Amino acid sequence: MTGTTHAATDRAANDPVEHDRDASSSAGQDPVQATAHATGRFVWDHLPSIVVVSVAWFLASLPVVTLGPATVGAYRAVLSLRAGDGLDRDAVRATVRSQFVHAALLGLFPLVLVGISVHYALAYLTTGAVVAGALAVAGTYVALYAMLVLVPTFVGLARGEDVTRALWDGYRWTARNAVETMVLGTVTVALLAITSLGTVAAVLLFAGVACAFHVEFLTGIDDEITLTGDQ
Repeated sequence: MTGTTHAATDRAANDPVEHDRDASSSAGQDPVQATAHATGRFVWDHLPSIVVVSVAWFLASLPVVTLGPATVGAYRAVLSLRAGDGLDRDAVRATVRSQFVHAALLGLFPLVLVGISVHYALAYLTTGAVVAGALAVAGTYVALYAMLVLVPTFVGLARGEDVTRALWDGYRWTARNAVETMVLGTVTVALLAITSLGTVAAVLLFAGVACAFHVEFLTGIDDEITLTGDQ
């Protein structure tokens, strides 16, 4: 998921979102502040498209089994906006079709783990069995970690990577960036909580803003690691 120094430099030179990040970093902001600033500017500049992405993601996710493909499609839409291609619906459709099966299976995996955890939690409340309680906690932890791994994985799928490469890169990114992974999850939960204060806002904004933040955050961390490693 990391590129070369020259690729990162060229992208920063041509991408207004990267210019915002560079300006924020030079002003002494930490990476989260810089990402939030760049994401806010990106969302403001593409607000109608962000609304379309959010609503489409919400409707496409309603069957639950399509949660993974819907998320990959949302990431692809954000990537096309960042590349200056506008909301490239053809690219989104092509990506979703090519990655549908893998994304659907990956998206269901943490949901299955949550279901298992709930089962053991209910068993613990009913019987008081320590083993059931431990399994409920362990299952919840694994489910949360799987959700975090799926963020860079789905971004990789949206970029056209094969599922094996995307999943491996997603696992490796979370393993190597433990603090950043926690920040990613915390900010996502915060965005959901804030937008959920108004039901309509959750539908109109959550998915688009969250995906924009994820892509910007992952891109920024990868570029920082690349530049640091090549120095």
